[in-house]
Amino acid sequence: MSQGIIEENVTDYVELVPLRVNETGVDLPLRKPLPGWLVALRRHALILVTFALPCLLAVLYFGLIVADRYTSEAQFVVRSPSRSGLGQLAGMMPATGTERAPDEASAVHQFVQSRDAVELLVQKADLRAILSRPEGDPFWRFPGWLSRDLREKLFDRYLDFVSIKPDSSTGISTLMVQSFRPDDSVKMAQVLLEGAEALINRLNERARADTISAAEREVETAKARAFDRREELTAFRMKAGTVDPAKSSQNLLETIGKLSFEVAQLNAQLAEAQRNSPQGPQIANLRNRIQAIEQQIIEEKRQIGGSAQALAPIIADYERLVLEREFADRALASALVSLENARIESQRQQLYLERVVEPHAADYPSQPKRLLWIGIIFLLSFSVYSIGRSLGNYLRQRED
Repeated sequence: MSQGIIEENVTDYVELVPLRVNETGVDLPLRKPLPGWLVALRRHALILVTFALPCLLAVLYFGLIVADRYTSEAQFVVRSPSRSGLGQLAGMMPATGTERAPDEASAVHQFVQSRDAVELLVQKADLRAILSRPEGDPFWRFPGWLSRDLREKLFDRYLDFVSIKPDSSTGISTLMVQSFRPDDSVKMAQVLLEGAEALINRLNERARADTISAAEREVETAKARAFDRREELTAFRMKAGTVDPAKSSQNLLETIGKLSFEVAQLNAQLAEAQRNSPQGPQIANLRNRIQAIEQQIIEEKRQIGGSAQALAPIIADYERLVLEREFADRALASALVSLENARIESQRQQLYLERVVEPHAADYPSQPKRLLWIGIIFLLSFSVYSIGRSLGNYLRQRED
């Protein structure tokens, strides 16, 4: 009987499973515990995501993926002839020194960072081949994983490899060129310097052409003005019927003087005749001669300034025309001197690009700075982790 009781108890054995209640009041079975590695991963997710993973990626990228880049550096300065202190003699005396030309230097900087420089490197240095060297990494090589073979993308990649920095205190510009090979960097720097020198030469030629052209236009204008004044003076002489009205008036004045002297002599003879023989026949003759000469003097004076055909207004117009002709001749002479000075200046170099430091091949890669960037990413990641951990602790304290 005892054996039956034991079997009955074993048959009626029920395993009790603990239940949990959800929000609706329904009992649910408890979740199975997570694996230990997953629990540890969740526990350390913050440090893994914000610190360990960025540092690991930085070590992989800077240690294994990114390629070495060699930098070639060149320095130059743009100068122009110094004209300070010469004044009006600047056009007739050679330049004794040079001074910095900041505007032209800025033009060179813009050229180096322009698409024209890219086209020049493509033609003379095979820029596409330089940027697609097998030594390069997929992120910096062109075309690469993140860039297609387009002209705009090529220009953007070019700006990553070439930079120029001016020094305002000395006027020296520093050109820095990177590439995957030392010789390629030197070649690119040489081509860019040659292109900058060609730009300076074009600026010189343009300045020379503009200066000479402006001087020639001024000469033509002054020449036309001088010819016009001469033609006006010739037309005036033909209309007045005299070459020099001033000389004509001088002749009239001399004639009037002679006639007045003759009248004075006749008056003296008349006075003497009246004293000696008041009734003499020569008295009437003397009086007639005096009257005739005085009438002639009146006519001569009328020709000078007493009628519409008088010489006074004609002389005034003539002197005005002569003065205008002299001014036109002086302006023409000055324009001719300016043209000659412009031609002399055009024979001299106005702008110079002086190379201070020639580009040289680097012995070791200057980029990327692997340890520096890994250290920076390490510090930044640690800072983010510390901020995230502090914020998490603060939120948990508020929940408690």
